[in-house]
Amino acid sequence: MDPSRPPRAAEGSPRGGSDAGLRAQAQAWTPGQKLEYLRTRNVGDCTRCKLAKTRTNIVFGVGDPNARVMFIGEAPGADEDRRGEPFVGAAGRRLTQWIERLGMKREQVYIANVLKCRPPGNRDPAAEEIEKCSPFLRAQVRAIRPAVIVALGRYAGMLLIGTDQDLKLAQMRNRRFTYDDAGAGLQIPLHVTYHPSYVIRREGDSRRVSETRPTTR
Repeated sequence: MDPSRPPRAAEGSPRGGSDAGLRAQAQAWTPGQKLEYLRTRNVGDCTRCKLAKTRTNIVFGVGDPNARVMFIGEAPGADEDRRGEPFVGAAGRRLTQWIERLGMKREQVYIANVLKCRPPGNRDPAAEEIEKCSPFLRAQVRAIRPAVIVALGRYAGMLLIGTDQDLKLAQMRNRRFTYDDAGAGLQIPLHVTYHPSYVIRREGDSRRVSETRPTTR
């Protein structure tokens, strides 16, 4: 077997890559190969939390494995659950606009979520779900090793900052943090901003208020 290629699921290598020989082999893999192994072997058909019973598709991540910028949201929505891809539909179009304003294309960044499965009704992620799913996100960051991380929304921000405090988004925006993974030797600049869905909802609320406000002559 080519030592530069990650083993496929059918080849029977141990889940989670705990074997020392596999870890040594993985050091020669490209970021794309590491992500492939993580998706097929570690995540697999995950049933670690109750979201497995209600999801349609696992929403792993998409983009350039060698990306310098990584965008991380909170959880998939209905469109993402249906297609198995993060940030599609209206929120995805808005994120694409933001990326293009930075002078990049969507294909040049990597996009993922804290949770890989949609919470029913698009509710907030539960603590148990974050605990079960966040190791996969951290493994994605270790594989990609981006130069900058942008957290989209409050839950993504709090997880990546590494705080137990229940922070408001206003307390995290317009500040520079560091994503710290000492085990992987990573200290990555981290910025927290609004989730595109929140911005779209706020714009809709403002538009409705404007349309119902009485005019003066």
